[in-house]
Amino acid sequence: MVSEQADGAKVLRGGDVSDDIAAPARAISGPGRSALVGMIFGVDAAGHCLALATLCFAGTLSAGLGLATGLFLFGSAVASLTLLRFGRLPYALGISQDTTISILAPAVILAASAATGPAEAKIATAFAVIGASAVLSGAVFWIIGRLGLGRLVRMFPFPVAAGFLASSGYLLIYAGLSILTEASGLQAMAATLGDPAVALRLIPALVMALALVLSIRLMGGTLPVLIVVFVFLAGFYLVSFAYGLDHTALQALGQLPIVRPATGGGFGPAMLAQIDWLAVLTVAPILAAVVLLNLMGLLLNLSGVELATRADVDENHELQVAGASNILIGLLGGLTAYLQGGASIILSKLGLQRGPMLAGYILTVGVAAFLAPVLVAHVPVFIPAALLMFIGFAMLEDWLLATYRRLTLPDWLIVLIIVLATAMVGILPAIGIGLALAVVGFAYASLRMPIIRHSTSVASRRSIRDRSALHAEALQREGHRIRILHLQGPLFFGSVEQLITHLRQITANTPQVHSVILDFTEVHTFDSAACAALDKLAQQMQALGIVAHLTGVSAGLKAVITRWGLPLNGGGFQIWPQLDEAIEQCETALLATASLPPEDADIGQILFDLGRQHPRTPDLMAQMTTLTLAQGDVLIRAADQSGDVFIVASGRLSVHLPTLGRSMRVRVLGPGAIVGEVAYMTGHPRNADVMADAPTTVLCLPAAAIRRIEAEDRDLAALMMSIFSRSLAAKLAQTNGLLTYAQSVAAQ
Repeated sequence: MVSEQADGAKVLRGGDVSDDIAAPARAISGPGRSALVGMIFGVDAAGHCLALATLCFAGTLSAGLGLATGLFLFGSAVASLTLLRFGRLPYALGISQDTTISILAPAVILAASAATGPAEAKIATAFAVIGASAVLSGAVFWIIGRLGLGRLVRMFPFPVAAGFLASSGYLLIYAGLSILTEASGLQAMAATLGDPAVALRLIPALVMALALVLSIRLMGGTLPVLIVVFVFLAGFYLVSFAYGLDHTALQALGQLPIVRPATGGGFGPAMLAQIDWLAVLTVAPILAAVVLLNLMGLLLNLSGVELATRADVDENHELQVAGASNILIGLLGGLTAYLQGGASIILSKLGLQRGPMLAGYILTVGVAAFLAPVLVAHVPVFIPAALLMFIGFAMLEDWLLATYRRLTLPDWLIVLIIVLATAMVGILPAIGIGLALAVVGFAYASLRMPIIRHSTSVASRRSIRDRSALHAEALQREGHRIRILHLQGPLFFGSVEQLITHLRQITANTPQVHSVILDFTEVHTFDSAACAALDKLAQQMQALGIVAHLTGVSAGLKAVITRWGLPLNGGGFQIWPQLDEAIEQCETALLATASLPPEDADIGQILFDLGRQHPRTPDLMAQMTTLTLAQGDVLIRAADQSGDVFIVASGRLSVHLPTLGRSMRVRVLGPGAIVGEVAYMTGHPRNADVMADAPTTVLCLPAAAIRRIEAEDRDLAALMMSIFSRSLAAKLAQTNGLLTYAQSVAAQ
């Protein structure tokens, strides 16, 4: 009788569900043990269904209490048989659910009150509401499972789901008190406390609810709960016998329900003809909420069983199975029934024989369903009320108190607010409030999430283009003027303001910023509000004379930007397919503002500057030969043993590293770049292919000439090694910067 969602909570928070249920069966082996455990669960289901039926059929509807209890038990049997035949879980029991009873019961009473005709019509309408909720829930289960959307539904915010379940617990406690006091509203309930008849029901109910809680605390499992119920039931009749109170006297004292005999032929065509369908339609909005919450309850139970048993649950298949069974159950007027999470978890641990266990369960449930119309008249009112309060407390404990330790404070406050709102305005508005708070919380959390994953400059992250040592050194000095911002996550209203604020800080701390590169590689969501903010950003950058570049923009994001009409390629933002292309373009533009010889300047002047204006630079150039390459010509091949060194005079070379059977471009060489010096100085074979990307002229210093210079002209050899060393230092600084950059990005 412990709430199924309460059992699921124990599993979801990492706890265990006790298997003390099997204690009386341990002395029995084989099929007998399995059948006895099934019977114990059947007795538990009988008390559970009686409590739920009492909540829906009280007062003027009491004539339907026995039939309702029987139908709820019948639905439990149908759900179990369907799970046995068509489900894929090795151990699974079904039961009529308490997930939505706290809002369904008031809807049943409301529709029955609005129904026209005799008492039988009101009872028939009440069953129609219950059956309609099961049919609609079953249809939604089946459709969602058929469409394969089972996991999609789990995206419902967890704090809202927990708030609903905790609120259901509060409403079950409220319903139990309402049964005992025969009043509606906390103020009206308080006014009845002076009535001795109410006290005679309320006191034993509270004591029994406390005993149930303590039994779970001390022993765990379902068996102690059953013992408590039987002890209080036996105690009630012993006290009644001692005081000489018969059945009629107990009814007069309000201790036993006054179950009026049902007329109209019981369940069947006669009852169907008396349904007031217009009254059923008046509670349609509540039925829609019941369907959604039943769906959540089923998925929560499936999740709990999956985690506890480590089984790979196919939720879409189980949704279809539950859907089909609930359509049948609903057509008969029964309550939504599906997987009994806690029982299924326990059974998976006991190693029982599936057939005998289920036979014991079905036999017990079936007998209880057949005898329900007679038995319900002899069950004291305080017992189902105590059970409702006990279940309600278990749900409050698991979904409000226990979640305080597991949820962040903002999420837990959503749960608490939903419970408080339920007490003040009702559960449906409370869920709406919870959803609104969850959306606001998500938006706030997204705003706080750093939109800038990493911020750096060209001083740390150079392009793959190798330039002359002079230009490389200039980029090392002035590279901080080119800022690179790697963005992440969704860009939406407000989040772009982080970017604008960051850029304001950059321009304030670095007044000579030349250009800004925004990398959108890890941005996947981009709304119109973000476009408006970027438009504002473009205007601010233009006013400061800063060129803004966008890279890594996907086709979808580019379509959004284009539809908005952001200024692109000449007006505000420059778009580049790859980050490296943007960096190279910014480097070239920055170098153009420096007091350096242009990259296409005379190679003699470039070498003269590389040699720090050494007077013998022309002598070194005299040792070189000129090579002319067409686009696509190969200058160096990997694994060659040649030690020649080359200096790019004009044009463009690219370095390709053979790896995994394909060639990967790793560097680009412009005028003044030196290539081949590493192979000469280490004596190792070439490790890459070098080819011309465009018509290119290079100066070649043959290995033989280098050896001759080293042997015959130490002054010229010193100049040559100085130039090589400056080239290697620039390459090392560039490589170190790239490694540091890669490590810092990976760490964030």
